[in-house]
Amino acid sequence: MKFKHNWVYDTTEEMNDAFRGGEKKLHDLIVDTALANLKTKRKQIPVVSILTKDEDTIYDIIIDRVDMLDTLESNLKSMEEYEDYERCQQIFEAISYLKQK
Repeated sequence: MKFKHNWVYDTTEEMNDAFRGGEKKLHDLIVDTALANLKTKRKQIPVVSILTKDEDTIYDIIIDRVDMLDTLESNLKSMEEYEDYERCQQIFEAISYLKQK
């Protein structure tokens, strides 16, 4: 699977710290990727591949098509916390679209 986004962290701890603190950049990327693929027929949608250099480990974040609604609903809460109301509106519209299908 080919990923448009590839992130690299020097250590696994550095990656964990970034995500533990609530990495808005990751949430934005997940939401934007989901929104861009609402009408896709793909079963798996690649979001980002993350490499940690210290352990030479790759973490792939993928949205499964069957989990699209859950992904958007959980990220709606994150966007509300970040007060990113423009994305909240886009997510709300996407959720409504998916529920109608």
